[in-house]
Amino acid sequence: MCLTYLKHFIPALLVLAGGCVSAGTFDRKATEAERLNKEVTRLRLEQTDQARAESDREARRVELANQMTALTDLNRKCEADRKRVEELLSAKEDTLYASIIELRQKIAELSGSNAALKQEIDTLLKTRTDDVRKTSSAYEELLGLMKDEIARGEATVSELQGTLTLTLFEPLLFAPGTVDLKQSAGPTLRKVANYLKEVHGKIFRVEGYTETHLNDSWSLQQYPSGWELAALRAATITRRLQQEGVSPLALSAVSYGEFRPLSDNISELGRARNRRIQIMIIPKE
Repeated sequence: MCLTYLKHFIPALLVLAGGCVSAGTFDRKATEAERLNKEVTRLRLEQTDQARAESDREARRVELANQMTALTDLNRKCEADRKRVEELLSAKEDTLYASIIELRQKIAELSGSNAALKQEIDTLLKTRTDDVRKTSSAYEELLGLMKDEIARGEATVSELQGTLTLTLFEPLLFAPGTVDLKQSAGPTLRKVANYLKEVHGKIFRVEGYTETHLNDSWSLQQYPSGWELAALRAATITRRLQQEGVSPLALSAVSYGEFRPLSDNISELGRARNRRIQIMIIPKE
């Protein structure tokens, strides 16, 4: 407003002064007026620039205020997210800790079970080792006991997985096609019984076997099949062992007929080997 007043006042002053001043003075005044006009123009431009600058500063302040508001909102959201993450981590940490405790308990239980299992295995291995040692000793003893019958081809002794098998062939025990014991079989069965009476923790399964070519003179008349002949022979030997003092609680009789041959049923020698009694000395379960 002041600049506008000066702009109109200075030329009027010069006109009024022109009537009573010299030309030199007038020129100086005109020059001064021009200078003042330029100054006024310059000041106006500066004022315009200052107004523009103030407007820019205000716009910048508004922009900064908006940015600060956005930053505050962002910080608030970040804080909320941080708290949520901490809660989740805390919950997971609790769950993980519980899982670790549970796993440690299971490991402790498994360690205890493994230790017990190892001890059980060690005990079982020791027992089996002892059983094998005893079986080997029993095998050697039975082998020595039956050496005469073995030498004559009337018997064999074998051992498999802790089970001893004493095989007695038909000529030692029975006449062909009969179930009556030969008198000569008495001493052999007596020493077998004496041996079995000293064996503990075992069961004795007496198995009867025959062959496919049954003698017509007796097979059709007395026994319908080899099942019956083998069964009666096994029962005869079982009863004789009981009579000699072997506990009946440890004895059993089984017939396999002609269906588990030791040899072929073609040759006479093969059929003779299939007609037999096997006494199985088996560990109790």
